[in-house]
Amino acid sequence: MFLLLLKKAFFDAWDNLGALLLSNLALMGVMMGGLWPMFRILENRRIEAFIILPVLVLLLFVAVGAVSALMSILADYRRAAWSDVPEALRSTWKHSLALGIIVTVFFGLSVLGITYYTAVNSFLALAASALLFWVTLAAYLSVLWFFAVRNRLSGGFRKLLKKCFLIMLDNLGISMFSGLILVPLQMILWPLTAFGAFGPAGIQLYMNGALRLLMFKYDWLEEHPEAGRRDVPWYELLIDERERVGKRTLKGMIFPWKE
Repeated sequence: MFLLLLKKAFFDAWDNLGALLLSNLALMGVMMGGLWPMFRILENRRIEAFIILPVLVLLLFVAVGAVSALMSILADYRRAAWSDVPEALRSTWKHSLALGIIVTVFFGLSVLGITYYTAVNSFLALAASALLFWVTLAAYLSVLWFFAVRNRLSGGFRKLLKKCFLIMLDNLGISMFSGLILVPLQMILWPLTAFGAFGPAGIQLYMNGALRLLMFKYDWLEEHPEAGRRDVPWYELLIDERERVGKRTLKGMIFPWKE
C-alpha cells in the first residue's frame, strides 16, 4: 500500500502539474501579499506590523483548505476546473479558519512552554518539557490529516479533529513518514522549483491520496467487524487502484503521444 501511495502521488502530481503550479503560486501570492506590507511597516518600527502576521497565518490556512479540496478532486483521478475554486473556498473556509486559530494558539503556547521548561534546571521541568514535546508532535501528525479528512469524511469540527487523531494513531508509520520526512522534503524542494511544484499543494495531494487508499481498509473493516487490522486483504482491495495508477516509462511520461 505504501509503495502504491508514493507512486500514485508522483503520477497524480505529474498528470496535474499545471493545477499544482497554479495552486502553489496562489499560496505564494497570499503569503507575499501579507509579508510585503508587514515588512514595509516594520521599516518604520511600528508595532502594527505584528498584527498582520496572525491574520496572514489564518488566511494561509483558509487558502490551503481550498487547495486541499481541489487536490482531493485530483486524487480521485478527476480534473479540477476553474468553476471548482469558489465551491472549494466556500465549503472549507469555516473549518480552515477554526483550525488556523487552534493551531496558532496551541503551537504558540507549546513553543513557549517547551522553551520555559527547558530553561528551568530541574527534573520535573525536564519531564514536563519532554511530555509537552510528545503532545505537540502527536498534535502535528494529527493536524496533517485534517484537510483530507474534512474532504472525505463527515462530521462537525470537533468530530473531524477526533477522526484525525484516530487515523494518526491507527496509521502511525505513514503519519510519521509524512510529517517527519515527506513534509520537510516537500518544503525544501518547493523554493528549488520556483515555488511551483512540491510545497503545500503537493503535500495536500499526497495526504488526500493517502486517505483515499486508507478508506479501502476502513470500508472493508466496516463490512467485516469481526476481522482485525492484520486481516485486511490489501492486495485484493487495491487491484483497481493499481490498474488506475498503471505503469509508465520515462519516455511515456515526457512524450505520451509516442507511447
